[in-house]
Amino acid sequence: MPEDKMKKTEQTEKQQGRKKHIYRWVLLIGVLLVILLNAAAWAAPAVSEKTGWGNWCDWYASHINPVIVTVFAGISNLFPFSIGEWLLIAAVVLLIAFLVINLLYLFLRKKKGYCRFHGVYNKVIAGIVLAVCLIMTFNCTIYYHCSALTVNKENEKRQYYISELQTLRNYIVEQCNDYSTRMERDENGFIIYDGDMQEKAKEALHNIAGQYPRLAGYYPDVKHMMFSNLMSQGYMAGYYFPFSMEANCNGNMYITNYPATYCHELAHLHGYIYEDEANFISYLACIESGDDFIAYAGYLSVLAYVDNAYYEAIGENAQEYLSNVQITEQVVEDDIFLLPETWEKVEEKAVFSTETVDKATDTFNETSLNLNGVSDGLAAYDRVTELLLNYYDGTLY
Repeated sequence: MPEDKMKKTEQTEKQQGRKKHIYRWVLLIGVLLVILLNAAAWAAPAVSEKTGWGNWCDWYASHINPVIVTVFAGISNLFPFSIGEWLLIAAVVLLIAFLVINLLYLFLRKKKGYCRFHGVYNKVIAGIVLAVCLIMTFNCTIYYHCSALTVNKENEKRQYYISELQTLRNYIVEQCNDYSTRMERDENGFIIYDGDMQEKAKEALHNIAGQYPRLAGYYPDVKHMMFSNLMSQGYMAGYYFPFSMEANCNGNMYITNYPATYCHELAHLHGYIYEDEANFISYLACIESGDDFIAYAGYLSVLAYVDNAYYEAIGENAQEYLSNVQITEQVVEDDIFLLPETWEKVEEKAVFSTETVDKATDTFNETSLNLNGVSDGLAAYDRVTELLLNYYDGTLY
């Protein structure tokens, strides 16, 4: 081989060696960063309690999150569709390709061209996985270690009696019964609303930012997802997607579900990642919105939680339950997830059975919550009743 070609080959090999070296160091630093940040976040509450220092996760949510939301949610909001939804599709495609490419490698590993392609693709996947872990840490997992939401400092750790839960339950029922009579309806009895629910939800959250300062700042639109049928089968109302900083929701729902869902998902966007806290913030924003329909939707959003909690607390005693304020038939008709005709369309187009999708969704959500330190998983949604008991302490009882 001529000397000049040998030199070029050596230079090429050295460059490739440097690139591999740099790539490995970048991966190593990235992995260490993910581990250190998550370890620091998990330790933050305990360190704060022992030392008296502030929880750095709270500082992050108050000061860094607004910048992330303004920049990344602002960019995502330029697109009328859910970027997160397309990223999920891309993830499935990349995963299938990864499995196929690595399976083929067993048969084609002697071919240099394929080996090179196989190596490059796996490096790309490794980089993507690292990026996913970093974004998930910055935009989601850190918030799981923020201080718990405080709704009533004076009675924060109080235990409540069944009689107090009964008072709360009857109050929520009375509000629902009252507001149901104020709604504008069509000839079929379905609620009509001419306002802009998206803007009303944002205004409602800004209205309570004085009580919860992290709710101040920018809010993007909540995007209705293309795969709403699949969400319906999983009984999912909304989804916060940290990789694109988007709040998404099911586009099939009955109208009464949207205001609370909008507020709930937007609360996640501002660092209130726990489901019970997002439920409470959504409730409070809705009932203090000054709009009858939005307020009604807020009361409906917690009705089942409080009603079920009371029924369980009295040992499912039907006679005792029926001695309380009864939920009117109109409220029952308004408190639905999907209209019957919408369910029919969903079932007609279903690829998998609703039971299968529902179980898969529950498993995914349960696993995700447990991995982030929420030991009771889906039961975390029900804890909004505890927050409501605490909030109305001194007002209703």
